[in-house]
Amino acid sequence: MNSQHFDLIRVTIFRVFRRVSVLLYFWILFAPQLQAAEPAFIRESIRARGMGNAFTAAANDEMLLFYNPAALRSVYYNMYEVVGFNITTNENTINLGKSSSSFSTIGSLAGKKIYNEANLGLLSHVNSRFGWSFFSNGLLDIQVRNPIIPYLETKAYVQTGLAGGMAWSFLDYQLDVGLGGKLATRKGIDKKLHITDASVIELLEDQKTTKLMKLAETSETSLAPDFGVIYHFDSYHNMEPKVALSLQNIGGLDFKEAGKVPMTMNIGVSTESEFNGFDMILAADYRDLADSQGMVSKGNIMTERNIKIGVEFGWQKLFNGHHLISIRAGRNGPYNSVGWSMNLFGFKIDFAKYSEEIGGYSGELEDKRTSLQVSLIF
Repeated sequence: MNSQHFDLIRVTIFRVFRRVSVLLYFWILFAPQLQAAEPAFIRESIRARGMGNAFTAAANDEMLLFYNPAALRSVYYNMYEVVGFNITTNENTINLGKSSSSFSTIGSLAGKKIYNEANLGLLSHVNSRFGWSFFSNGLLDIQVRNPIIPYLETKAYVQTGLAGGMAWSFLDYQLDVGLGGKLATRKGIDKKLHITDASVIELLEDQKTTKLMKLAETSETSLAPDFGVIYHFDSYHNMEPKVALSLQNIGGLDFKEAGKVPMTMNIGVSTESEFNGFDMILAADYRDLADSQGMVSKGNIMTERNIKIGVEFGWQKLFNGHHLISIRAGRNGPYNSVGWSMNLFGFKIDFAKYSEEIGGYSGELEDKRTSLQVSLIF
């Protein structure tokens, strides 16, 4: 075999290698990955997050309208929240802020999230018959994909809205039935952005979201009703067990470019009792029975990530139904959660440390988060 044949073979191999390399590059860049977005929601309770978010049957405060309107019948006081402000962030956000080079760090964040959330509740009131809550909140939720040439699955929005509801009791106060609804206006985006996008560069280099929010051209308003029932069993050894079912966001909330919040069917059980001077709540939920959020893997009928378990100990109940001090613990899917609250002359502080599953299956990828809330209540 002469040198011309060797040259021809070498050139052919080089061309094949180059084409395979190009195809492999684009496959890595665009190939579908095992991933699942975390469940969409309108608002969540910091108190509930501290106890694994098990709140379908246990809810009994100003945030119950976002879990089960029938829980109004579990409120034995007039509760008013003049204003409540909370923030939530995750570890990756803090780590990104410490980095000297955002672009070098962003590749190492592949598969992880940048998560920041801020909520404002205004003039919320609940009693045993009806309740309402005005709210405004914002979310920056960025999932980084592909370590080679990263792109960002971006959910960023601001929204304002009103939640309200009414409840009634039947069967000698053993069956509670509640009707509610949410009206919200949201402006934002829910889309993929590549690292070369001007809005992403501004976010990474200057930690600003000005260009990101300009991608949202219009705001969308959506309305959805809620329905819930709670059945109270007879007291047993100082325990008051109950079982609950709620349909949240019936028909779904559709904000177009700013994303959707599907209807979810949730079930829960809880019991309340007094234990050595403490008021104790034990609770467990299974969220999204119909899998509207798409969290259940193909071939399965349920997932651990939808199981919520929690406990709360409250000491020294005050005139408005809140406790002077409360401590909480729980299990949010495969991950633990803890929390506490303190009331000081109408000022209430809530803290929660919890994790969310952001991988394709339960236990794959943990995202650690911290929430802090300050409220003025009476």
